[in-house]
Amino acid sequence: MFNRQSVQAALRSLIAKLSTFKSVPHNGLALYCGYIGEENKQKKLIAEIVPLKPLVSGLYRCDDKFHLEALYEQLEEKNTYGFIVVDGNGVSIHMLNGNSRKNLFKLEVSLPKKHGRGGQSKNRFARIREEKRGWYTSKVSEIVTHQFIDPTTSMPSVNGIVLAGSAQLKEDVLSKLDQRLRRIIVAVVDIQYGGESGFNQAINLTQNNLCDLKFIHEQKVISSLFEEINKDGHYAIGVEDTLYSLTAGLLDTLIIWNDLSIVRWELVKTNEPTEKKVLYLEAGKSLEENQDWTINGSIPLLDWVLEHYGEFGANIELISDQTDVGSQFVKGFGGIGGILRYQAELPSTAPDIIENSEDSEFEYTW
Repeated sequence: MFNRQSVQAALRSLIAKLSTFKSVPHNGLALYCGYIGEENKQKKLIAEIVPLKPLVSGLYRCDDKFHLEALYEQLEEKNTYGFIVVDGNGVSIHMLNGNSRKNLFKLEVSLPKKHGRGGQSKNRFARIREEKRGWYTSKVSEIVTHQFIDPTTSMPSVNGIVLAGSAQLKEDVLSKLDQRLRRIIVAVVDIQYGGESGFNQAINLTQNNLCDLKFIHEQKVISSLFEEINKDGHYAIGVEDTLYSLTAGLLDTLIIWNDLSIVRWELVKTNEPTEKKVLYLEAGKSLEENQDWTINGSIPLLDWVLEHYGEFGANIELISDQTDVGSQFVKGFGGIGGILRYQAELPSTAPDIIENSEDSEFEYTW
């Protein structure tokens, strides 16, 4: 419920919040104010969000819920790309959107090879081979039209198409593609493999063409971290080292899995409430109080990071486990790491930094 007084109080709170900004962020600003909880135990909530992309219009809404539609839209991947992977053993059709990939269709064939023997049979086999190649490339064109032309609008259902294949075969397919699809071809590349392996190779070969895709961006971000690890450079991996680097202002780019399942527990010393320590446990594991330490609260680590990373001057990259390198990052490094501004000693390489420090912010327990 809200009334005139509560609305005016919320507006005053928002004006006060605005006064803390020296200038409006480049992409604009979304401000929210409201009351949560039961009627007799309500708590005021004020939130400010700097959008990922510029806000194109203003919106003032007084309602019983926060309207986040414009912000959610910015999280949606607008561009979708189709991939055609074709060779002499078959064709596979794929789709890439954001950080998700989908296999749409697969057809296996066995085209006749070139006939090396001479005589009259050579011309006959060559003719049969050309007929089957012609049937095959026409069939591929038909399949692609069915997959990438929206029957309701008669227009392409993807923003661009990558055609990947071997030798002349891909050129033959290109010449038979529907004109509506040929106009949105963004790249034609040579690959050594077919099927899923060919799809992966085509993605790597067209990174510059598809740089606006989150899938490609994630690969570049994690690859840059792996490069630092390979040369023993400026990096941190794991909860302990990464959070130490973050709060110490050492971290330039924080890389974190968007489904990280670690919880941040804050404890205070029972007899000395000013003394605190923080533990990190996997979600689902409980923490029991003892006579020395009292639980002060808990929050998913991902939520805490999203709320506080800007205070330490770090950039943040949210990573999924949908890509090969993303899955490797999650399984091999726990889904959290980062690139440092410069090389520095971290808790894992310099244990004395936190040794015997019960009130350490970076104590880490599994």
